[in-house]
Amino acid sequence: MADELGQPPALTTLSLAERAPSSHALEQKVTPFDVSGGVDETGKLLPVDYNKLIQQFGATPISPALLERFENVTSKKPHRFLRRGIVFSHRDLEKILDRHEKGQPFYLYTGRGPSSGSLHVGHSIPFEFTKYDESTKFALPSRMLNVT
Repeated sequence: MADELGQPPALTTLSLAERAPSSHALEQKVTPFDVSGGVDETGKLLPVDYNKLIQQFGATPISPALLERFENVTSKKPHRFLRRGIVFSHRDLEKILDRHEKGQPFYLYTGRGPSSGSLHVGHSIPFEFTKYDESTKFALPSRMLNVT
């Protein structure tokens, strides 16, 4: 059945649901262009498994103890994205805090060029978070803003 004009797509027309025979499961897929938690053997759409993503990308979950350390080291309350779990994992935040405590320089690289032709409102989250990082008074000799 075709979707009605002006209405959200029916569940059966979603990309993974179209490709998933009811007897075959599909793994979750997370790319810059497609996000899906996958499909189980019965054809049911599954939520994204964030713990699997953390493991897959070699990240570490952000713990309450790390947030407390961040506040102690920077003398600033962690950003609301950290406190609310929007930013839920990291790579090397402990090393950054170690260097900051020792007065050693470090760079933060975020992966997306602001002059990109494909910027959209979703990029405002990493841009805002990077702006916050700058306001924590980290002693950064240079900042490369480039968000993925």
